[in-house]
Amino acid sequence: MAPAIVFEPMVAADLPAVMEIERLAFDAPWTPGLFLHELKIPFSRLMLARAAGGRRDVAGYVCWWLVGDEVHILNLAVHPDWRRRGIGRALVGVVLDDASVRAAASVSLEVRRENISALALYRSLSFVESGVRRNYYGRGEDAIIMFRQMSPQVAAGAEPKGA
Repeated sequence: MAPAIVFEPMVAADLPAVMEIERLAFDAPWTPGLFLHELKIPFSRLMLARAAGGRRDVAGYVCWWLVGDEVHILNLAVHPDWRRRGIGRALVGVVLDDASVRAAASVSLEVRRENISALALYRSLSFVESGVRRNYYGRGEDAIIMFRQMSPQVAAGAEPKGA
C-alpha cells in the first residue's frame, strides 16, 4: 500500500529537512544557498512530498525550471527511509502534470549513468536517452540526458485534426 503523501511548495523553513535528504542522497550535494536561490527565481519550482498527518516529515523533493515551453528537472531526491514506495515516481508526476498544464513541449533531465533505478524509473515514464554529458558529475562520472516529448494539447473548443 502506498503511503499517504501530500505535495507542497518548498519554503525556506523547509531547508533543514531538504538538506538532510540532499546530503544522504548525493556525494556532491547542493548547498543551502543553491536551494535558497532557486526559491527566488520566478521560473524555478520546488515541490516537497510530505507524509500526511502526524509529523509531516519531508519524504522527498523535486526542483525544476519552466523556461519558455521547456521543463528541465534539476534535482530530485527521496529520503532513504521513504524509497521504494513510489514517491520518486509521484514527484516526477507532479513535474509532468505542471508541464502539461503549462503546455510545455518537453521535459528533460540528467541522470548519473550508474543510477540504474532512476534510469528505469524515467524510462517507465516515457523518457528516452538523448545523449551523454561527459564528466557531468566529476571526472569519469557521465550523465545520461533524458528527454520526454509532451503530448500536444488540444486548445479548448478547438476540434482535433482529422475529426
